[in-house]
Amino acid sequence: MRVRALVALLAVLLIGVPAFAQSQDDLRAEIESIKKQLSQMEELKTRLADLEKKLDEQKATPSVSAGFPGEKAKIDGRIFTGIFDTGDQGNSPNWSTDINDAKLRLTFSPSANVTIVNRLSTTGAKSADFDYFYLDYALPKTTLRIGQRKLDVGQETWTDNPVENMLVTTAVSHISGYATGIALVGKLGGSAPYEIGFMNGARGVMARPTSGLPINMKIGTPLGSNAFGSLSYFNSGKIGANDKSAVSIAEIADAPAGSTQWKRSIWELDLRYNYGNTGIRPLIPTGDLPRIMLGATYGAFGDNAVGAPDRDGKYWFVESLYSVNNRLYAAARYSAVDLDDSIFAALGKSPVAVNSYRRTSIGLGYRLTNLTDLKTEYSFNDTSGGSLKPSLNQWAIGLATKF
Repeated sequence: MRVRALVALLAVLLIGVPAFAQSQDDLRAEIESIKKQLSQMEELKTRLADLEKKLDEQKATPSVSAGFPGEKAKIDGRIFTGIFDTGDQGNSPNWSTDINDAKLRLTFSPSANVTIVNRLSTTGAKSADFDYFYLDYALPKTTLRIGQRKLDVGQETWTDNPVENMLVTTAVSHISGYATGIALVGKLGGSAPYEIGFMNGARGVMARPTSGLPINMKIGTPLGSNAFGSLSYFNSGKIGANDKSAVSIAEIADAPAGSTQWKRSIWELDLRYNYGNTGIRPLIPTGDLPRIMLGATYGAFGDNAVGAPDRDGKYWFVESLYSVNNRLYAAARYSAVDLDDSIFAALGKSPVAVNSYRRTSIGLGYRLTNLTDLKTEYSFNDTSGGSLKPSLNQWAIGLATKF
């Protein structure tokens, strides 16, 4: 009996041990499977939260129905409204409220290769004028643009407003301009954006006042990983003493004092890091904002005058942005404009004529939604060479949004 019992026990052990080991392997595999499923569930929960957030933001954004069949027309715009305080010689010495940027744009496509763009400026809650109104005709490898357009000179000119700029203020050089004419716009090799344009001369002029050839040219190219560079050139051609240059520099578009005729030329070199494949990165809509953005610009201009001294100068700036987290970011810029010796002008809207202007801007932004930021900034403004040293430092806080 004892022998039989021993044999039976050995049989149980020989059969049961492998079965027990196999059971442990199955348990481990099932545990790993459950862990994997739990991890996937966490990822799905995060994705669901992001989608719900985007849905809430879209619900909060007013929708505009097309006024034409086939969704061929759309309306969009932007606005910055806030509170400003400047030094005694600035625009807002006593904490003023203002709408210092407001645009409303209509885009209409009557056919597949034709697009008409018309933008109204209502800055300061006043109906100003159309800053551009042009027609794009898509050709096989380029686009023909006819009408009044924003001239492609430099990189900051495309974000020179407190909504799309990383700061409330721009660089003190602030290159910007509009003109009526014709241009070819496209990308060489599919990656190098360019514009070659001709215009009537001065801004707002529908008939060319002189025989001069006003022209603007720009070529940009990606420079390795996340970097971009561009070179711009502008020449106003000969324009009258009462005509304004199509492109302003440091808020100056008028002829040198005492001239009977004049001509403005500009060249600018820009380098950008993490601004996208065109070197332009509006802050709104937020999208996937890079952790770090870096930019540098250097340029020179010459205002050649007849009957008065020429007004030549140089300008440069560096800027950076750092995203603290997915909502908070900090930005800074240092910019400068210098005129040649013994030349003076009201640079940067200075209340007195000066020879040079420096601006240091430091700001914070907080993303309330993908289309709305709360922004604040303090800018240090320093001039030299004038009859007095105006107090122009500025505080600003406000809401920037697009729709």
